[in-house]
Amino acid sequence: MPTPNFRFRPVAPFVLVACLAAGVLGCGGDGISVSTAPKANGGGGGGAVSEYRILGAMYPADSPEWFFKLPGPADDLAKYEADFDKLLASVSLAPGGQPKFDAPEGWKVGPGRAGIVIATIRTPDGKYEVTITSSTGGVEPNLKRWAVDQLGQKSFGPEDVAKVTKPVEAKGVKGLKADLRGPNNPAPKGGPMMMGGGK
Repeated sequence: MPTPNFRFRPVAPFVLVACLAAGVLGCGGDGISVSTAPKANGGGGGGAVSEYRILGAMYPADSPEWFFKLPGPADDLAKYEADFDKLLASVSLAPGGQPKFDAPEGWKVGPGRAGIVIATIRTPDGKYEVTITSSTGGVEPNLKRWAVDQLGQKSFGPEDVAKVTKPVEAKGVKGLKADLRGPNNPAPKGGPMMMGGGK
């Protein structure tokens, strides 16, 4: 029985490219979908960060005048939170004076700037900074500014305050700790990002 002869016709280069693209991306609803959502890098992977966070505090709790704020990628800030809590518990307020505090071990206290930030406290690795500022405007408006204007949440109202705050027992003063998250990077460009009266 004679062996059949198979002939292959050359395939145009653009057809090959089209087939390869279809194989990689998939076709129709059953193919592989490509996600454009950013991945959190945890601060060390070099990829996009998917969620940002502000750890903050207000003193006194009922009518805040002093604000502590530590912004950064959500995954990164987790490792500093225990020390941040120690900082918040160390705060005391003298009548008519600036807050006093004890910086956590290894954290570096720095000067204020721009006439608004009275002091800064940097994490031991120097990557992130707590700013201490004076402001007015009440609890909910200031939290809303952090949540919406800085972190990019769609909305924030009075009913959300209890969800993101908890009491802080400091030295002779009660405060509120705040923990907010959102998709936007709240880190300032070229200077501190303010809230309340420090617009």
